[in-house]
Amino acid sequence: MPTFEFICEVCGRFKKTWRKDDPPRFCSNACKIEGARGESHKTKWKITDEMHARIEKVYKTDSGNGQVAALAKALKLPRWKITRYAQGNGWVPRGKKSPPWTEEEELCLQRLARYSPGVIQRKMKERGYDRTINAIVLKLNRTSARQNIEGHSSRDVARCLGVDDHFVARAIRTGKLRATRRGTDRSERQGGDQWYILNGAIREYIVENINEIDIRKVDKHWFVDLLAGGV
Repeated sequence: MPTFEFICEVCGRFKKTWRKDDPPRFCSNACKIEGARGESHKTKWKITDEMHARIEKVYKTDSGNGQVAALAKALKLPRWKITRYAQGNGWVPRGKKSPPWTEEEELCLQRLARYSPGVIQRKMKERGYDRTINAIVLKLNRTSARQNIEGHSSRDVARCLGVDDHFVARAIRTGKLRATRRGTDRSERQGGDQWYILNGAIREYIVENINEIDIRKVDKHWFVDLLAGGV
């Protein structure tokens, strides 16, 4: 009886069979099932020429603000399929260019710089300024907005006073040191939302609780500058 040699289309194994008909395509039932699954995937999400043109148009004009998701819904395709297809064709997503920052927006950002980007975005939107979080982060990094704010985190205060973080946290918890939350997304395991403490609140705490502070451990240059009001 003649033998037939073949290579499995899935695993690539070389096999011989004693069957008289044409050689099989798969070496085992497992490979046969896997091959059938692959074929169903290939035919289920087929990209036609019309789909190709519409995907190319979206990616080469404007793919931001939900255009890709809307196209996926219109074509009845998964969004990942369109994204992967566009990547395979070398189409880079493009979005609308953001307008330049106005002087009023930059001033608003300066006043809100102590908060987290998400809180800044919400508070700016309440004032009529619509900016993305990425745009806010880039603007903060490119300017000295956060360098000019007159305040510190609780960790900075602890380091300058020569104490540990628990000392400052206890002062805030008991109401001796006034502080506000920055609105960060840190979990409880990460220490929770960060505190922001104004210079005036630190000076007030030092004056009213001088007996709790070891002058020998403080950062003397920061301490003098703080009490002198930055002069």
